[in-house]
Amino acid sequence: MFVATNNYCLLYQTQIVYQVGFDEMSLGDGISGILVTDEGKKDQKQAMFLTDPQKAIELDHPARRAIIRILSRGVPDRITLQSVDKESGEKTLERTSVLRNILSITEIVKMSEEHIDIMELSRNQVNHHLPKMIEEGFIIRYGTLKTGKRTTDYYRRAAKQYVITMETPNLGADFLRKRETEQIQRTLKSFNLDIPSDKVKELIELRVGIELMQDKWRTKIANMVREDVTDPDVTAMYHWLLNAYSVGDSEYLKSFKRIRDILFENVEAPQ
Repeated sequence: MFVATNNYCLLYQTQIVYQVGFDEMSLGDGISGILVTDEGKKDQKQAMFLTDPQKAIELDHPARRAIIRILSRGVPDRITLQSVDKESGEKTLERTSVLRNILSITEIVKMSEEHIDIMELSRNQVNHHLPKMIEEGFIIRYGTLKTGKRTTDYYRRAAKQYVITMETPNLGADFLRKRETEQIQRTLKSFNLDIPSDKVKELIELRVGIELMQDKWRTKIANMVREDVTDPDVTAMYHWLLNAYSVGDSEYLKSFKRIRDILFENVEAPQ
């Protein structure tokens, strides 16, 4: 067919979308003085749309998904800014807390231990997967920091969001069913919708069916994305175009109408 919109954030199936959660320019005092690589000096891509099945499967590995999620969430750091009063010449230091998404291997392992919703990683796992992820273009070596005789490499995601456009072994119907069940349960807790349990089950299966239907068309829409796209809302545009394309299928429309009938059976129809 994982981040996070309609989605499977590699964190999720058909379209794995990982959102950046902080200012990309906020490097942090923790890596002050870092020697940035040529690759690190390039702008980070807004989104990477994976249309090749093999590449999608490579990113679908649980440990690799965990590494992407950790790099997306970042590590706590701070930025120290110095200002000088023009009249007195007095210097003032201002420290601001930030989340830095450029991490070392040690920091990746540490953050995996702190996030209860992310797979815990060993140093050996990270050492094994990082070189392959760099080779495949998912991650870059951002730079190297020298502290005395010690040298530490730091890594960053190649893109702010990753969109897998086809079903993969870990992101199929079972994944969708679990995700849609949780989403529908949250919706029913938030809205006054009186839906019997048998209709809830039907609703879940309809949602799963729609996502699987759209798997046939995701790659087609993803291949229309320009290589040099810089708009931060490109994944939202992608989903909008995908939905617009999908309404041309009669089965898709039939399923959506049935979803509407279940959700609003006791609600007055629009005039």
